[in-house]
Amino acid sequence: MSEARTLPAELTIYTAAETHGVLMGWLAQDTSPGDWPVAADGVNQIDAAGLQLIVALHRSLDARGQHLLLQGPHEALLNAMRSLGMDALLHQVVREGSPA
Repeated sequence: MSEARTLPAELTIYTAAETHGVLMGWLAQDTSPGDWPVAADGVNQIDAAGLQLIVALHRSLDARGQHLLLQGPHEALLNAMRSLGMDALLHQVVREGSPA
């Protein structure tokens, strides 16, 4: 398992381009199969653009045989996912508790 990465506090349309660059950097650095932990406890602002980044990361990892694990997600992230009907993804990627 790779070391945990940390999502920024704001995952919105205003930070999407910068965050996308960070996520692509993470993907370029780690191609080992298996779990891919990401600390999500600090995400306290999120909108549809931020959720799109999470979905894109999940799909990119899945295509490479890796598994996204959002660890200790903030309630704002959980609520946003539920509000947009992302319950199936929520159950696949969320791990309660603190990041490893």
